[in-house]
Amino acid sequence: MLKNYLMVALRNLLKHKLYSAINVTGLAVGLATCVLILLFVRNETSYDRFFTDNDRIYQVAFRAQLPGRQVDHFAASMLPLAAAMKEGLPEVEMTARVIQSNIVIKHGSESFTETARAADPDFFRIFDFPFLRGDRMTSLDEPNSIVLTESMARKYFKDQDALGQTLDIDGVGPVKVTGVIRDMPSNTHFNLEIIRPYAAVAQAMRAIESNWGAVCCETYVRLKPGSDGKALSDRMPAWFKATAPTLNSPTGNVVLGDIFTPRLRNLKDIHTDPVMTSMRPATSYAEIITFAAVAALVLTIASINFMNLATARATQRAREVSVRKVVGASRGQIIMQFIGESLLLTLIGLVLSIALVELALPAYSAFLDKDLSFNLFTDPLLGPALLGLALVVGVAGGAYPAFFLSSFNPARVLKGASSGVGGGSGRLRMALVVVQFAISISLMVATSVVYGQLLYAQNKNLGFEKENTLILQGFPRSTDRARQQTLVEALAKLDGVAAVSGSNSTPGDGSENNTNVRLPGANPDQMLVLRQGGVDWDFVKTLGLQLVAGREFDRNRPADQLPPLADPAQVPAGDTSARSYAGSVILNEAAVKRLGFSSNADAIGKQFEVGADDDGTNKLTIIGVVADFHFRSVHDPIPPSMMIIDRERFSDVLVRLKAGDVQKTLVEIERVWRDMFPNRPLSREFLDDRIQSQYVREAKISQMFAAFSGLAILIACLGLFGLASFTAERRTKEIGLRKVLGASVMDIVRLLVWQFSKPVLVANLIAWPIAWYCMDQWLNGFTFRIDLNPLLFVAAGGLALLIAWATVGLHAARVAQAKPVSALRYE
Repeated sequence: MLKNYLMVALRNLLKHKLYSAINVTGLAVGLATCVLILLFVRNETSYDRFFTDNDRIYQVAFRAQLPGRQVDHFAASMLPLAAAMKEGLPEVEMTARVIQSNIVIKHGSESFTETARAADPDFFRIFDFPFLRGDRMTSLDEPNSIVLTESMARKYFKDQDALGQTLDIDGVGPVKVTGVIRDMPSNTHFNLEIIRPYAAVAQAMRAIESNWGAVCCETYVRLKPGSDGKALSDRMPAWFKATAPTLNSPTGNVVLGDIFTPRLRNLKDIHTDPVMTSMRPATSYAEIITFAAVAALVLTIASINFMNLATARATQRAREVSVRKVVGASRGQIIMQFIGESLLLTLIGLVLSIALVELALPAYSAFLDKDLSFNLFTDPLLGPALLGLALVVGVAGGAYPAFFLSSFNPARVLKGASSGVGGGSGRLRMALVVVQFAISISLMVATSVVYGQLLYAQNKNLGFEKENTLILQGFPRSTDRARQQTLVEALAKLDGVAAVSGSNSTPGDGSENNTNVRLPGANPDQMLVLRQGGVDWDFVKTLGLQLVAGREFDRNRPADQLPPLADPAQVPAGDTSARSYAGSVILNEAAVKRLGFSSNADAIGKQFEVGADDDGTNKLTIIGVVADFHFRSVHDPIPPSMMIIDRERFSDVLVRLKAGDVQKTLVEIERVWRDMFPNRPLSREFLDDRIQSQYVREAKISQMFAAFSGLAILIACLGLFGLASFTAERRTKEIGLRKVLGASVMDIVRLLVWQFSKPVLVANLIAWPIAWYCMDQWLNGFTFRIDLNPLLFVAAGGLALLIAWATVGLHAARVAQAKPVSALRYE
């Protein structure tokens, strides 16, 4: 019996080639799309699971609520936190801090700027990274040691054994390579290439080693076996509030426990919990679920194709089913036959989909910059998962046709041909077409909104000039302000340079420095927190900020710059006046509102106080107000900010280039830098490139969404084409009679096109409110967002209708051009 079923199934596939091709192609594309999405989903949910004891390893994350500011979530913490946790929380077995630093490595005659991470010795005891050379347990015990990834080891030592070799770091002496580890896999939140012991940077960190208000490192903990991580995380806020000290400043006391709320993030959950300051971009569970839903929707569309085409061909198989029933076949046997045919089609589609996945995977992996694996022989779960997926699709797609076809009344069918075929199937087919196009239109709208929001973010007026603005970095630590000023003056003299200025932070660098300010006569317990930026002369001009009130800093006015800090040896005990400094400040519009001034002009000339670095007081006079500008992504609100002329060295130099021969100017800038810092490589970056890099991941996500949505529409159109062909075939005689009675080709085309236009129009009415609600909820997650435009929904519906017309119309035109005599002889 099974052999007979198989022969009948193969005969039907070969006899009805169009039906078979549409079904197999639709299933193959649908399954391939689903597999590619699920490979992405599996990769995103597999991060850091390869570490031993990953269920006991946690990262400390913080929720910060500064007064008058949005809530921030970040992965960074304070340097003294790790020791306090190990001492005050009995569940904690081991802790490790990781802090980023930029270093210059000199090897031979060449120098390179690299991003390194300094970590406590227990870091490699908590995380069992695979060491190719060296001892993992002792690799960070010595201050002059360094661990490299295999790519870094190859960069500096070629094919030599790197272990025991030395490198010159920052010109302070050689360090010895004590370990070589494998390159970071794509499914880890770590982004490590060079790891140094924390002792190597301890001197540079000495000023903030015990500062509970300076957020600068990642803190990891491993709990003792049997400890409850969730229970400990729930206790963390109360523990932190009791442990973190209250910071006393001239502008008021800061209770850190009221601002910062810690929590523990299990290692396996870090990648799916996006927060600020992460080493690598994270993917939220909402995004993962969205892509999994798209995979399910694509498979649904492919299954609907099979159901529609199978029920559309019911009249052609009604006699076969009736004969089988007459000769003794039970309904159960007929159901099994048609489900078996469905499974056969699905398996053929699965084989073809595997080929499509193999072809697409290299480009897909490169696009995502992830190491996605698809190997049926080495992955024990992949084969059963694919077979299970095919079984679900085959049964889901074949169940209704099987029950529908097996329900025919043999006597009525054999007496009146197709009279025994239930008439409700036509309405069901149209309902399923409505579902298909409702899904397709919703995906089209979603894709357009996601892409529109991305374009808005990339092209929004940021409040500053990002074009032709160059950022220079990489100053040696020994560089003083006077030498930096010499560099700025030398750069300003270049013909291709329009303006130059220094700064301690630049847009898009992720830095955050906040300070508490106090207005004269204000309540000392009221916290007014502003983002503070230390800048140099001409900063407003160089960055192209818009001055809306007052004036810029003027180097010819000494009062604009804060004087040097007082020498502690010269300050009498208890004399606070000696540590009171006067200077000028420029605010943004958000700060004007936060400080309670009635207008920008009203703020000019007003004064407030901020703490100085020596626990003194800076008394600042507002001399200017600039329009709000984005220091972070446009997804974040603009914080109230202040700028002062920094009395110390700055970290970055901004150079505004004139339009013209930019490449020549870059060469001149390199020359000036080499003349001043011959042993220090210049690190430079265009500001617009940095801003665009903030949205690279979002651009890839939107492109993925667009591609998979396009494939869903393609599969829906395949099904529509198949339905149109069978509809035209069933109405062959009717078409012939209409032509004999004078109908033109266009009349026939219009007849068939209108039949399939109605379900698409109904699909619009279903898709529009669903898509509007979902995308409005998604956009509400952005501070600055686009408005939903009804024309976008109309355009998506119109495009779906045009696709349906093209799909049906081309086939209808071919059928309508046939000679009437051929049609009248049909059957």
